[in-house]
Amino acid sequence: MTNFLKDIYDFIYWEVINRLNGNNQDVVCAVIINGNKILAQTAQRNNVINTDDTQFVTPGGKVEPGESLNAALHREIKEETNLNIDIIQKLGTIRNNKYKLHWFACRPTDISLLQVIEPQKQKELRWVDLNDPSINWTPKNAEALTKFRSPIEKIQQTPPEVQ
Repeated sequence: MTNFLKDIYDFIYWEVINRLNGNNQDVVCAVIINGNKILAQTAQRNNVINTDDTQFVTPGGKVEPGESLNAALHREIKEETNLNIDIIQKLGTIRNNKYKLHWFACRPTDISLLQVIEPQKQKELRWVDLNDPSINWTPKNAEALTKFRSPIEKIQQTPPEVQ
């Protein structure tokens, strides 16, 4: 199948058929960068996508109907971490069975605000090195962080005032 035909198939499958069936929920994911670290939080236990609280994810969540991706990103980050963020750039989109995951690189405006807001959903927030092999990322987070490693590292090397 040519790339053009594959793109058409993907569009029809994801944007038409799955949306009609209610199976294409938009989700925003924030790679929050602070110096050479990124913010990780323990994953919420979820039997549908096989996560547990020994795994880590980047903060984020579902986009509400009528909400823009940027508005959802700011709301979700505030709800989960108490942080306000500046969005640097959209890194890309990764799809899985039901979700369309929109990945963004961000910076916190004031890290002193960081706190676990929803302890029933996540036990811990932690600044980690992107290349730390001891962090047990969920499969989709590991895939995205690998895919977007280069732009994340470039942002980490650029002082915030330059962006």
